[in-house]
Amino acid sequence: MNKKLLVSLLVLLLVFSLIGCSSTDVSQQDNENAFNAGAYTAEAEGMNGPIKVEVTVSDTSIIGITVLESSETVNLGDLAMESLIEDVIKNQSIGIDSVSGATITSEAFLLAVESALLEAGGDLDLLKTAVAKENEGAIVELDADVVVIGAGGSGTAAAVTAAENGAKVIVLEKAAIAGGTTAMGGGFFAADSAQARSLGHEPVDTGYIFEKWMDEMDWLADATLVKQFLELSHTTADWMEGHGIEFEKTKAAVQQSHAEGTNGYHKYNDHTKTSSQLTAMLDKIVADYDASIYYETPATSLITENNEVTGVIASAKDGSTLHISAKSVIVATGGFVGNSDMVTEALNGVSVNASGYNSNVGDGINMAVDAGAAKRGLSAMVTHTFAVDGGNSVEGDYEFMELYQATNSVAYMPIIPWVNASGVRFANEDIVYDRALSGNAVMSQGNYAHFIYNEELLNILETEGARAAGMLDKIAMGPMPEITPMDFGWSKLTEIVGQMVDAGHVVKADTIEELAEKLNMNPDALVETMKKYNADAAEGMDTLYGKDGSHMYAMTEGPYYAFKVTVNNLGTVGGIRINSNFEVVMDEPEKGYSTIVTNLYAAGSDAAGLYSDHYAHAIEGAAQGWAYNSGRLAGARAAENALDIKINLFDK
Repeated sequence: MNKKLLVSLLVLLLVFSLIGCSSTDVSQQDNENAFNAGAYTAEAEGMNGPIKVEVTVSDTSIIGITVLESSETVNLGDLAMESLIEDVIKNQSIGIDSVSGATITSEAFLLAVESALLEAGGDLDLLKTAVAKENEGAIVELDADVVVIGAGGSGTAAAVTAAENGAKVIVLEKAAIAGGTTAMGGGFFAADSAQARSLGHEPVDTGYIFEKWMDEMDWLADATLVKQFLELSHTTADWMEGHGIEFEKTKAAVQQSHAEGTNGYHKYNDHTKTSSQLTAMLDKIVADYDASIYYETPATSLITENNEVTGVIASAKDGSTLHISAKSVIVATGGFVGNSDMVTEALNGVSVNASGYNSNVGDGINMAVDAGAAKRGLSAMVTHTFAVDGGNSVEGDYEFMELYQATNSVAYMPIIPWVNASGVRFANEDIVYDRALSGNAVMSQGNYAHFIYNEELLNILETEGARAAGMLDKIAMGPMPEITPMDFGWSKLTEIVGQMVDAGHVVKADTIEELAEKLNMNPDALVETMKKYNADAAEGMDTLYGKDGSHMYAMTEGPYYAFKVTVNNLGTVGGIRINSNFEVVMDEPEKGYSTIVTNLYAAGSDAAGLYSDHYAHAIEGAAQGWAYNSGRLAGARAAENALDIKINLFDK
């Protein structure tokens, strides 16, 4: 479903006439554009769906632009469009650069504005007049003790830690705001906190979690990093709260599958405010410690001399190129979830949906590798949610949950069989209660799987809810405590599913044989799969994978429905190999990875070693917890290197 948001900026032509002429105002050049005055609408396809705009023009000027419809990423795409609105009206031109970190959204927005202006009679050549940047071509020389590349959770934690310990810090962020992947998360793991103690919770036994973690990773993770992460997590929640991050300790794990004794989940009060809270942390080190933060300024390369990193080159928003000399550099660019080629290669050809902070395209990892760094664990992905084919194509005036249930909740039901492209059931569907496990299971089958329903089950869900079909417990999803309503009907479920069938996204058939034929499956395989499933359901047991017998819902009569389900990749958690000091190491396994890339550090999703080849399910909020803890540790180690001091975070 397309979320409605309204970002509008109306600037009257009178304001421009009062400002007066300047050499950079396109609207004041000799060749003014001419329009048919009025308001015009147009749309173009963005990252997450269509972007619809209304452009208002006078006879000679673009007066205002309003985004009527968009489902672009909150605190990224929406802010990018606000910035573009301002730039288009100020310069009276669409010949402006995309917002760094939101390229696809920017291009779609500008294309929609272009279409509206053409409808208004505008001259395309004039409309695309390139807007000169203020300092195009200039070289700016800067210096710092520590340069942090990236202002997500790990980069912000690193910058604040380094600055508070005396380092002169420069932060480079290619997006227009801070936050990165962290600003899209629901919460983080911490072993202890003042909030936990106020609830009467004892600190989580991190020794116990360490054993579970390393067992899950078959000891292919770096024990020194896992240990530091868990130990520092006893203090990091309080550190974050002291720096303005707002959250609450949950009384129990959100996902029911997490083992007793592992709940260290701290949930953001409002995840949409995380970005502004991280920005405030950076603003404070600017005010208190003379740090410098450069937004829309991507780092383009590391400056290296004889296996030693001596600085960073970056491209600033004003057109200048920054040459920054640095004693330490921290790479914290958020991984490579938005680089489909890198992701597919890491997954041995399997494709997943890039559903994270898609401006993270591996630039930090690639810069480090160019400097000689080793890679590690690139196949570890936070494949944590599902997408139902056709879910974004439904039209109509539906309530949010009506749409969500038909286009999302149907993928999170343990009471249905999951089958692969060969028609074979491949999992104990109860693992849907743990999204790391369920994502891995579907991804192991290739690019997709099919989840099978029949009409009887859809009708029960629509009229009574999931409990009436035998489901024992709800599914929660981030800030949503129940996405699979147990005790009330899923309103308009069959109507919306019918629309998805008509559009060809959901396959419907009267018999299992016909369903297999429509899915290009071997009919014998699917028939045998469903025959065994229904026989087990009649006996109330799963003889194949041991699913709870109550969840074996028999589907003996059609019509049948096959929902095509793919995996959403929320982020990558493998990348650059580091040692226990968070120093990047050279690609020299024959030397035991003992040679460092001098002065280079990594944190967050760029820093590998916490995982083996997959995301952990031992604790909830691991990736976000690692972001803050690894950022603090990398910031401390980088400051030590730059200032020749010692910093002990574990006593704080």
